[in-house]
Amino acid sequence: MYISMVRIKGSETYAQHQAIWSLFPNSPDRKRDHLFRVENVSGSVSTVILQSSTQPKSSTVADVLQSKIFSLSVQVGTSYRFKLVANPTKRCSKSKAIIDIQTEEDRVAWLQNKLSGANVTVTSMDDELIKSEKCKCSRYVTYEGVIHVTDSVQIYNAVVMGVGRKKHAGAGLLSLAK
Repeated sequence: MYISMVRIKGSETYAQHQAIWSLFPNSPDRKRDHLFRVENVSGSVSTVILQSSTQPKSSTVADVLQSKIFSLSVQVGTSYRFKLVANPTKRCSKSKAIIDIQTEEDRVAWLQNKLSGANVTVTSMDDELIKSEKCKCSRYVTYEGVIHVTDSVQIYNAVVMGVGRKKHAGAGLLSLAK
């Protein structure tokens, strides 16, 4: 896998989505094998962290500032600091509509359910309403804290595959640090 820092021209989620895809030219039939998280927005320029299975290449709308190979080894019994921007949602049992999870307590429970292969302690949680020209507004929650791994395969898969919905729009990238 590669971890990269990328500067994108555009601050709207759909423009970011298109700019990220532009980093992987000549692969029109490829499925998405990358996750990203917006770290900073300054005017019409966004800085993102990108995790991908192939090395990104700069394009006219996105510049790869740094890129390096990394291999992930998640060990049972190990504690990690984590950061995750996610779109915590649930399906309404009556209408089958997908709705945002509103309360802090329910958002932490959602995260613990998604990361059930670890004991999760959330130390910081901020939320932001993100507007997109392609779809309605979405609530993104930035979680930070500590996880203690009890199932290394499940947590490894969460890092590689992402967590929750809206992965195409900058949610779901779980970052771990010892």
